Amino acid sequence: MDDPYLNPIDHSIPDDDLDDDELVKLEKELAPKATDYYGILNVSRTATEEEIKDAYKKLCRYFHPDKHNIEENKKLAESKFQVIQKAYEVISDPVKRAIYDTYGEEGLNAKWEVGPKFKTPQEMREEYEAKARKQREQELESLVRSRGEVQLTVNATGVFDPYEPPVFSGFGQPMQPPKKKGPLHALTKAQLQQLFMRHSFETQLGPQTRAVIGGSMMSRNGMGGGNVMGTVRHTISPKLSAEATSTFLHPRVLSVKTYYNPSSDSFINSVAQTRTFYAPPILTVTAGRRLYASTTGYVTYRTGEWSLLGWGGDVSRKMDKSSVALGVAGGKKEGSYSVELQTGIIASHIAVEYTRKLPHQAQLRLSGVISTAGGLTASVGSDHKVSEHTRIGMSLECGIPSGVLVKFRVSRLGQKVVLPIILSTEFDLQLAFFGAVIPVSIAVAVDQLLLKPRRRKQIKEKIQQLREEHAEHLAARKQEALEGQQLMVEIAARKVRQEEKKQDGLVIIKAWYGNLKDTELDESSELPEDIIDVSVVIQALVNDSRVTVPGGHAKVKRGCGGNG
Repeated sequence: MDDPYLNPIDHSIPDDDLDDDELVKLEKELAPKATDYYGILNVSRTATEEEIKDAYKKLCRYFHPDKHNIEENKKLAESKFQVIQKAYEVISDPVKRAIYDTYGEEGLNAKWEVGPKFKTPQEMREEYEAKARKQREQELESLVRSRGEVQLTVNATGVFDPYEPPVFSGFGQPMQPPKKKGPLHALTKAQLQQLFMRHSFETQLGPQTRAVIGGSMMSRNGMGGGNVMGTVRHTISPKLSAEATSTFLHPRVLSVKTYYNPSSDSFINSVAQTRTFYAPPILTVTAGRRLYASTTGYVTYRTGEWSLLGWGGDVSRKMDKSSVALGVAGGKKEGSYSVELQTGIIASHIAVEYTRKLPHQAQLRLSGVISTAGGLTASVGSDHKVSEHTRIGMSLECGIPSGVLVKFRVSRLGQKVVLPIILSTEFDLQLAFFGAVIPVSIAVAVDQLLLKPRRRKQIKEKIQQLREEHAEHLAARKQEALEGQQLMVEIAARKVRQEEKKQDGLVIIKAWYGNLKDTELDESSELPEDIIDVSVVIQALVNDSRVTVPGGHAKVKRGCGGNG
């Protein structure tokens, strides 16, 4: 059997990374976008050479300096025309276009900058220092990684047991009246049944080698023990890695693991574990292969305790027997699943698990096991991210004959606290129901009353922060847009006259661009800072009584009016 100090039982949801944090997504969305050469030419990313050439000629009619007689407009046109020429130079060249499509404008420049050009030297220094500080933190974390866990198992079966032992008085003495119990008296029946603690440190020994040293201890009903162990992990090649672990105290356990990937679609893992040199090690071999794009099948064989030509003695009375397991595991962005069937001499089981990712950095986990040794067990749990480095989780496990157990968990920066509470040692439907309803109710209340308002506040503060950080850039972009409109006033007026003469002509009455959500505008409204009037631009884009804005570029979905 496995050493409980090496492999403590923990059915809580693992610390897998979920989707990107909402604030990170928001920062990416609101960050200044790189120059869009396709947008400048008003063509799609799949435009042909002929379409690109036609779009360039059309823009030349609008923005070529020779097309403007007023000196102010001529200077504005010169700057705009240089941008148009640059975009046409890149998009019309097959080689440059391929580089731009793959690496963006930075690929064309073939160099990296600390920050965008619109930032001031002070802002660039701050950004550089922030990146350097983050890099130092990552280097420090990779130098020594600390992991810890504290698990307190509480036996609360007495809390839900109404039985009270009778109070006997002396012979011939009147019966003592029962003492008055307070409303929280039942909670005093809860007892600390088990304490488990472990901690480990991981550090880099070489380019391909890491070492882990850790310790663990367990105390149960006043009795317990502990151990100290060390692990060395080494990457032998891109396809093969191995690790060796040994405990330093009794019981002595030595294990060697190997991980081999013959190809990108297959793997073979093996574990050899021994407690004594007087018997062969217990071997476990798992071989798997990708069956479909997101589905992997595997088979696991475990020898149990065995003998080889007398080495190992008589194993007929030993309880660790061989077993074979077949399993399928898979997953996509929204969730994952696994199914395993194991058959063995001592125990067999069928296990099913499903994990579903939920909004707001949460996930739901459902699992069930039917075993010849452990009976029937089912569990449901959830996991929530409350901050960048903190997660909370809770789960309900119930089974026959294992009983009902509720588990709470908090993890932060590699440190974890787990609180399993045993509600009943036998299956109790009522306890199982309340054991599920109460944690779910707490989770919903915390999410609605604490986490959701906190998220709204953080998003609001982040938007304000990003607006302040990018205010100079946004103002410059807005000024560029207004200058571009100024150059298109005459063209738009000419288009209006042409369209008014047609029977089904298109005249743009009003068009706005910006954040129009929850905003009511009319012709007399004063526009907010994040909205601009683009009626002139849209009218200039009218050709043959139609407006064409290729896909892939930002455009307004409401706020436009037409007059035929």
